[in-house]
Amino acid sequence: MKEESTIDYEQILLKDPLFSEYPLDNVNEMDLLNLLYFLSDNETYNNLKIIDSYCPICKKDTTFNNQDSDSQELSDLVGDAGMYSGFPGSNKEITLIEELEKKCVFVKKFNCPRKPNDSAHNQIFIFRVQNRTLIKIGQHPTLADLTKEEIKKYRKLNTEIYSELNRAVGLATHGVGIGSFVYLRRIIEKHIVYPIINQLLIEKTLTEEQIAQSDFKGKINFAKARLPQFLVENKKIYSILSKGIHELDEEECKEYFPILRTGIEIILDEQIEKNEKEKKNKLVSEQINKMG
Repeated sequence: MKEESTIDYEQILLKDPLFSEYPLDNVNEMDLLNLLYFLSDNETYNNLKIIDSYCPICKKDTTFNNQDSDSQELSDLVGDAGMYSGFPGSNKEITLIEELEKKCVFVKKFNCPRKPNDSAHNQIFIFRVQNRTLIKIGQHPTLADLTKEEIKKYRKLNTEIYSELNRAVGLATHGVGIGSFVYLRRIIEKHIVYPIINQLLIEKTLTEEQIAQSDFKGKINFAKARLPQFLVENKKIYSILSKGIHELDEEECKEYFPILRTGIEIILDEQIEKNEKEKKNKLVSEQINKMG
């Protein structure tokens, strides 16, 4: 049975922002080499054959193929490090990490199968090894470019929501954690909760005094019958975003961002589903009434 990799390739390549750091002390050397190199005809160095991503040029989800590395370069590197897995080597005193640190920078390329010879379609990742740490120092297209297509559907709600989420993702992909929290929190406040609160005030279901005396969790409770269920059941998401803005440091915010972003998207997905159901109900009701 093939052992599970000590490196999450998809997370590193397609989810983590620039300048994410990965300590190498507990990483399997062969897993690391499979991230940094690829030889299609060598079973030792072809574990990472493909990645599933989005091609901004083709404007389609695509399975990209890993581009072959320089076999001589890899042979020299593992030989100098005294590794025998696939290539001969003899020097046992220099570790693989030390050899990788000497080389310093590594470029990975993946080709779009629709245009494999067109570099404009390539997905490129650049890494540096320093102080026994792998650092992601470059990527093209950017994570923000790849994410735009994923979040485009939220324009159905309104362009401001799409814009706020796009800014949050853009900041997070450039390593700005606290700033990204600001925009996620604005989505909950400005576009989800307060429109319902204002409607309840207009309907006189709530009073200004009730609102003034309530914290945000209380406001969610007042509006819960009309809010997305995920937000009602996970009110803590707002507290975490507020804590991030006022108390957490950048690294903590960057760590929490992916799950909080997913939470926001679940809330927005619920809102889209609700709007589409209401629209369909109205349309069918009008057609049925015309039949009478």
